[in-house]
Amino acid sequence: GLIGSVLAKALGDHHARHLEDQIDRGGLLLWVRVRDAAKEERAVGILRKFSAEQVHVHGLRPEAQEE
Repeated sequence: GLIGSVLAKALGDHHARHLEDQIDRGGLLLWVRVRDAAKEERAVGILRKFSAEQVHVHGLRPEAQEE
């Protein structure tokens, strides 16, 4: 419940319900932050190599990025 409410505020209700459902079924929620496209490609490749079923890439809004 707590995870769902935190995710709902951060991601919106639809995404939060989906993520909560995945966690309830034993899934693992993992965020990986990378600094450039090459590292993003490498991270996605590693996750897929080790059987990650749903890998999504999202960009940060400019005001959310740290320098």
